[in-house]
Amino acid sequence: MDELTNTDIIDAYASYPQELIEGFGDEGDLTRQHLLNPAIFELLGDVRGRTILDAGCGQGYLCRLLARAGASVTGVEPVEKFYTYARRREQSEQLGIHYIQADLSTWIPTHSFDFVIANMVLMDIPDYESALKNCVAALRDGGGLIFSLLHPCFEEPGVAWKEKSYVEVRDYFRQRAVPQTHGGYFIHRPLSTYLNSVINAGCALQRIIEPRLDQAVAERHHAERYASVPGYIIIYAIKQPL
Repeated sequence: MDELTNTDIIDAYASYPQELIEGFGDEGDLTRQHLLNPAIFELLGDVRGRTILDAGCGQGYLCRLLARAGASVTGVEPVEKFYTYARRREQSEQLGIHYIQADLSTWIPTHSFDFVIANMVLMDIPDYESALKNCVAALRDGGGLIFSLLHPCFEEPGVAWKEKSYVEVRDYFRQRAVPQTHGGYFIHRPLSTYLNSVINAGCALQRIIEPRLDQAVAERHHAERYASVPGYIIIYAIKQPL
């Protein structure tokens, strides 16, 4: 894998178009609305009164959804323009969200949470193991860790499905940085790398979800691939007491 650092990735995301940040929507994009959000909220259950850390919160859409549902929410985000947008929304909407600008790999939690969510985040972090350990350190004993990823087994973009009607997998075992369309990178790692890291960080795996897009929704949005082959995976684990 190219030797990218966390700083390299953060700097790369600084070029992300402002109009995409502002136009992301109150519930995120198509895949978040129909695949990731429903699975995350199913795992969380009733969040009223719960303390939740949104680790790598981006422009804060999930923080806002959680706060509106009654949770006490903290968001951590390193990229200036994402953090600034999230703070600006909080200043105008006053949902009680506390935002911190920090790199998850070096951030030190000062109190514990009932849940930590890393939604489409760990795959963007070169030093992901330190980030994961800090997420687990932020959990109370028995607290829940939820994180989502591009499915490492089926990462080929959905647009390729239109030509082939199948997903190609190659060079699966090699960790590598993959450029994103609008700036930044994600880092391919085998699925077992993430699962073993969760176990090594002191968590017990509870559930794994490979969300499937409803066929009617897939056809309406020309996203048939996600009704046949998963593009994302959500992993739920709990922190084991020492």
